Amino acid sequence: MIEFRSTIKNRLILLTICTVLSVALVYIGALLTQQAETASSTFADGFVKGFPLGLFSGFVAVMVFLIVRCIRALGSDEYLKKLYITENDERKTMIRQSAMGKSFFFTAGSLVVGITVASFFDNTITLTLAAVLTVHVLTGAILKLYYFLKY
Repeated sequence: MIEFRSTIKNRLILLTICTVLSVALVYIGALLTQQAETASSTFADGFVKGFPLGLFSGFVAVMVFLIVRCIRALGSDEYLKKLYITENDERKTMIRQSAMGKSFFFTAGSLVVGITVASFFDNTITLTLAAVLTVHVLTGAILKLYYFLKY
């Protein structure tokens, strides 16, 4: 359990660094989006510029949730043991590998980066990538639910 506690501490440090960087990106993105608005801006322009901002805001929310979970685990041996059992559960590991392998998260992350970059150049490409990301995530969620119910 000492090794797992050390792993959680390292995870907490990494999550905190990523959260601080993400909050900085959200703040800078909000400033840039606000400066880019003009009287001739359309709804699509605002949506395309704000979409990556929303994605990063959601990312920050998930990171804060994970930070709270790590802090809670470090504060309570009972919760630490529960978290250890949850993370090393063979059934959940098999479901995770069957439904959403490592490539799922790599592809989703690549799409988020692509959406962010494309939002500076072309609205059509940004909306297309956003649609692809939506279908990708929904497919992953459906497969995860299917395997969770199957096993």
